[in-house]
Amino acid sequence: MLNNKQITDITKTKKGNNALFCGDEFLFSVDDEVLYKNNISIGSCFTRQELACIYKQSNDSKAVDRCYTYLSARMHGKKELYRKLLRHFDADSARYAVDKMEELGLVDDEKFARAKARYLFETKKESVKGVRAKLVRLGIDKDVVDGVLSNFDIQDQTRQICTLLQGRYSYRLDNPQKVVASLVRKGFAFSDIRKAFEILDIDIQEY
Repeated sequence: MLNNKQITDITKTKKGNNALFCGDEFLFSVDDEVLYKNNISIGSCFTRQELACIYKQSNDSKAVDRCYTYLSARMHGKKELYRKLLRHFDADSARYAVDKMEELGLVDDEKFARAKARYLFETKKESVKGVRAKLVRLGIDKDVVDGVLSNFDIQDQTRQICTLLQGRYSYRLDNPQKVVASLVRKGFAFSDIRKAFEILDIDIQEY
């Protein structure tokens, strides 16, 4: 009994959680579910091991809540979500929360990669190389990326480049060589770049 800690006070936090105290010592906070699940009330006694277990439950629950917040804003891949959670939680709780999201069907790397690729191709007018690199950086498995990209018509990106030349690069066409260099750095094939310049009747000059 000497190593037990008795809960002497429980107060509500600004975030709606329950702050647990042992005398003047603040232990940690838990949500209502963890509070009731463990029958925590003023006067309850717990061993250090039991408190450690409750603390983990609390962290897992908070990590799950954080996932809902992130996913309510936009879709995430598993690794991207996991990395974000690591800013606030330990690895075990972050992994638990991501697994929970996947179990609920709220996280699906293939669906996420497909939606992200469509956005990058159609809205941002990215190159195939650029899209692939961004998806890999987000933690999507390379096989999943290749499978997703195979569903897009990406053999000829001339139309993408024409859109960029008429929009984002229109004010820079007085120096086509620099525009070509920028497009190459973005991963576009030089053959597609040349074709786009020809379609728009822009002198590409020597490059």
